[in-house]
Order: sequence, then C-alpha cells, then structure tokens
Amino acid sequence: MKKQIENKIFNNVHINNQSINRKKTSNNGRSNKNQEDKKLNHQRTNRGDISNRASRREVLGELKTFTILWLGQLLSGLGSNMTSFALVIWAFSQRNSVMLTSILAMSSQLPRILLSFLAGSLVDRWNKKSVMLVADTVAALCSVSVLVLFCLSKLTLVNLCLINVVIGIAQAFQTPAASVAVSLLVNEKYYTRVSGMQSFSDAMMSVLTPIIATTVYVFGGLKVVLAIDLITFSFAFVSLAVFIKIPQMVQKSWRQAHPFKTCLEGMRYIKEQKGIFKLILFMGFVNLIVAIYSSNLSTMILARTNHNNVQLGLVTSTIGVAGIIGSIAVSIKKPTKNHISMIFNTITFSFLVCNTLLGIGRNYYIWMVAVFVGNLFIPFFTASVSYIMRTQVPMELQGRVFSARDTLQYMSIPIGYFLGGALADQVFEPLMLSDSKLAGYLSYLVGRGPGSGMAVILVLLGIIGFIGCLLFRRSKDIRSLNKSSDF
Repeated sequence: MKKQIENKIFNNVHINNQSINRKKTSNNGRSNKNQEDKKLNHQRTNRGDISNRASRREVLGELKTFTILWLGQLLSGLGSNMTSFALVIWAFSQRNSVMLTSILAMSSQLPRILLSFLAGSLVDRWNKKSVMLVADTVAALCSVSVLVLFCLSKLTLVNLCLINVVIGIAQAFQTPAASVAVSLLVNEKYYTRVSGMQSFSDAMMSVLTPIIATTVYVFGGLKVVLAIDLITFSFAFVSLAVFIKIPQMVQKSWRQAHPFKTCLEGMRYIKEQKGIFKLILFMGFVNLIVAIYSSNLSTMILARTNHNNVQLGLVTSTIGVAGIIGSIAVSIKKPTKNHISMIFNTITFSFLVCNTLLGIGRNYYIWMVAVFVGNLFIPFFTASVSYIMRTQVPMELQGRVFSARDTLQYMSIPIGYFLGGALADQVFEPLMLSDSKLAGYLSYLVGRGPGSGMAVILVLLGIIGFIGCLLFRRSKDIRSLNKSSDF
C-alpha cells in the first residue's frame, strides 16, 4: 500500500515535470515565434519606409515641372494681388468714394468676362506657353505704366481704369491657358493633389497679400509695392520660359471649326440641361451678392477705423486663414454624398452669419470673427460645385461648357460692383448721415458715422442671400443633379 502511494506520488511528480517542461518548451517556442514576428514586422516596416520614400521621390519627380510652374504663379500672383490691394487703399484715399473703387474693379472684370466666352476656344488652338508668356508680359507692362505715371505724379483714376481694361483682356486668355497647361503637365492620378496645392496657394495669397502689402505701403509707399510686383513677375516669367515645357495638344476637328461655333456648342448644352442651367443661375446670384459685399467690405473697414490700414490687413488676412483651414479640412474629410445639400448649407450659413455680423460689428475683433466663420466652409461649397460640374458635363465638352458657364455666372460681378458703389455713395451713406427716423432706427443696429451706410448694405445682403438660397434650394432640377452625380 505504501509502495503504491509512493508510485502514485512519483508518477504525479513525473507528469507535473513533463507538463512544466512542455510549458517551458511552448513558452520558448512562442518567445522564438514572437521574436521572429518582430523581425518580420521590422523588415516589413523598413521595406514600407523604403517604399514610401521611393513613392515620394516618384511623386516629386513627376510633379517637378508643375511645382516650378506653381511656385512661379504663387509669387507672381502675390505681387499682382499686393498691387491691387495697395491701389484700392490709394484710390479710396484720393476720393473717399466706394463707387470709384468699384469702377476700378469693374474695369478689369468686365473685359475678362466678355472675352472669356471666345478666349477658351482660341486658347485651345494656340500654344499654351506662348499665351501665358504674352499675357504675363502685358500685365507686367501695365504695372510699369502705373509706376511711371505715379513717379511723374500723373496717375489718375481714369488712367488706372484704362490700364485695368488691358489687364482684364490679358487675364481672359491667361486663365484658360494656365488651366489647360496644368492638365497637360500633370498625370490624372495627381489631379486631386494638384487641386489641393492650388487651393492652398490661393489661400496663402489671401493671408500674405494684406499683411505684406499694408506693411510695404505704409513704410515704402506705392512705388515699392509696384517694384515687388515686377520682381515677382520676372521670377515667374524666367521659370516658365526656361524650365517648363508644355506638351502640345493638336485637335484637328477644332481647327476646322469656327471658334464662335464651338462656343455656341457650350451654350447649347447648358440650355438643354435644366439642372446645370439653374445651378449656374444660382452661382450668378451668389456672385452678385459677393460682388456687392466685396465692393463695400474694405471701404467700410477703412471708413469706420479712420483709414486704419493695419486693421484692414488683419481682417483680410483672417479670410485667408479660414480658407487654408477649410481647404485642409476638405482634403482630409471623407467626401459627402449629398453635394447639393453641402452647397446650400454652407453658402446659406455664410450669408446669414458672416454678412450680418460684419454689418452689426463695430470693431475689427468682431469683423475677424465674422469673416473667419463665414469663409471657413467656403472650400466645401466650391468643392461640391466643382464635383457636380465635372461629373455632369462630358469630358470632351468641358472646355466649351466651362467657358460658357464662366461667361454666364460671372456676368453678375460687374453689375454687383456697380450696385455696391452706387448704393453706398448715393443711398445708404447719405441716409445714415441724415437726421431721418429711418436712420435713427437703423443706427441701433449698425451705429452712426462714416461707414454705417455700408454696414446696412452688408446686413441686407445677409438677409437677401439667405432668402435667395432658400428659394433656389426648392428647385427639383437642381436637386436632381445630386442623384445623377452619384456613381
């Protein structure tokens, strides 16, 4: 009995020892396997890093030419925008008239809009690089003319308007040529990346233009601003002429057709597509509101701050900051499925909040908040409009249709600038400086003094824009575009 118990104990101990040994062996096996897995993962990570680095080098290599073009356009655009910004300050200081500054804007916009209908067809036939170089040279000569007239003390608003007409004509050809050049230089798989780079550069120019232009204008004057414009032009011209080769796209069927006939094809397509036609009408309405707003924003700030250029620069820069943040958000956010709702939600919010808050606010803190909140979601608006148009219009018709679209939807811009200046100078500014009861009631909302009439205009624009968005949103034809663009 005692022997049996000893045998059982021995067997149990033996079994336990075997079990422990198995566990040790198993643990050692797992440990070895884990170490092998770690080595494999480390090797995969290294391969992934090498692959990512190679991929980045590949992307940089394929986008090298476009990047040079992009940098040149960024610097040249910054110089041109600085000149435009400084000239608005100079013009308003000469006459204190919103109408005159609006006429300056119209003088460049109107020829650009009228010629864009035909320019798109002509650019398709011509050498894109040559068109861009000629257009940039014409714009630079205009800046030289402004500089010479200013140095001779002969610069007048009439001279500026005539020079702006020439600049508008050059832009009518430069814009479509640059757009087609990007398509020819960049592989289709990089279109989204390139679009993001362009949006980012536009927003950066909005941020830097008022800061740099105001600083240079205050300390150096208009001469230095114009000199910087010419320097940035030189960089863009040399980089385009020497380092960039734009492939040619020969289209024999287009060369045989009359340019005006190809333009009419775009108009005919828009007329047949009711949803697209009504969306373009809506964009024309938005541009009308934005033009009236733009013609009064800078001048209202200058009038209400006793011509404080620094505060104007801070408010204008905030618009660009909001655009940068919004552009980044659009790039990383998952695309919406309901683009029509995105279009109306964002622009309705912008009209109601931004415009009314700008009018009611009486210091640059509130104005900065208003333009930041109002412009933060604009990139979502433009991205959805672009998506609808690109997915609705056949690729082979996009050049003609987009040129016709631009003519129709931008036609309201010079009308808006004219109305903005006339309403401010002839109606609302005199009204708010009078002793009428209506002016007394409105003063509770926007205050008194110079610029209060323009503040009333901004509040009214917010209300009118809100109502207009609600009315266009009811269109079944526009809502149908969302369904037909879902693939």
